[in-house]
Formats: sequence, C-alpha cells, structure tokens
Amino acid sequence: MRKKIYFLLVLIISSSFLQAQKMEVGFTLSLLSNNSIAQFGNAYMDDASRTVGNSETYGLTFLKPLNNWLDMETGIEFLKCEATVQSMIPSYSENIHKSFISVINIPIDVRANFWKYCFVNGGVLVDVDVSQNSPFDSQTGLGCELGVGLKYDFKTGISIFVNPYSKIHALIPVTFNTNNLHLLESAVRFGVAYHF
Repeated sequence: MRKKIYFLLVLIISSSFLQAQKMEVGFTLSLLSNNSIAQFGNAYMDDASRTVGNSETYGLTFLKPLNNWLDMETGIEFLKCEATVQSMIPSYSENIHKSFISVINIPIDVRANFWKYCFVNGGVLVDVDVSQNSPFDSQTGLGCELGVGLKYDFKTGISIFVNPYSKIHALIPVTFNTNNLHLLESAVRFGVAYHF
C-alpha cells in the first residue's frame, strides 16, 4: 500500500514538472556524510547507546524556474545507512543489534540563486521508511532540509552542481510519538542535470 501511494505521489509531481516549458532533470549522489540521531522530548529510559554510520543517497531531481533567481525543486531520493543499538550491560548475550535505515524521500524545496554560480536551497521532505528490521523508530513523516551549493551551466544544456546540506527526517512522524528518534543527515550532494 505504501509503495502505491509513493508511486502516485511521484507520478503527480513528475507530470506537473514535465508540463513546464523550461525545466531541468538530473541525477544526484550524496556522499561524505556525517549522520547522527536526535530525540526531542523525554529520553528513553534504557541502557542502550544508539549510533548511525555513514550513508549513501541516490536521487533524481527536477528543477522548474519560477523567475530569473528562484526555482522550485523536487525529486526522489533513496538513503541507506548503518544503524547500531548497543546495550551497555556487558553480560547481555545479544548486546549489539546492527541493521540499516532505508528511507525514500521526496523533497519539496525552493532554490534561490545568487551571484552567478551560487544557490541556497531548503524546504520540506516527505519521508517513507522502507527499512527491514531497523533498530530505530520509523522515519516516515515530514522532515526538512537546508543546503548551499555551487553550480556551473555548460552551453550544451548540461549543468553540474555540488550541494552540501543537512536534513532532519520525520520531524513530524506519522506515529505522533513525542519520543521518536530522528535521523539527522549531513552530506554533500553531487549532481549532473540537463536543461530542457
């Protein structure tokens, strides 16, 4: 059911962008990540430490100019990173639980271009947690992101960009649990795009 809803959202967003006369479509890869876990509200009352490792994020991006300095940006991204929960009690036989957090997200951003090669982007994320046996709370919900970047447009219609960013996933989780753990993702997005 989740996949059908997700596919429908992607189809609607894609079709509205493809109807535009001017647009940009690109592929992205996010590396050099530094991730962590945040919790708002009351802390968990247990003896476990929780950590997340580096991540890789692959994506497809759509960019639609609104005017000569502001763009609407969306797409679809898939993130995967290692997650570990470790009990602090040494005698506990299964004191380490390792797994992966896998999240598909749809960013709904604005990109403000300034000078000739710079931009700032940020907005809302629609997160869908597709993890198998994750040791953390579901990351399905609404998140947010903020980034800065450099881009270069070639005369051929191809452009390249570098976009360091920070995201907080499931800031407003579907579970409405005030104790949810939230994945904080910081990475550098590398991308290549084509102007139509």
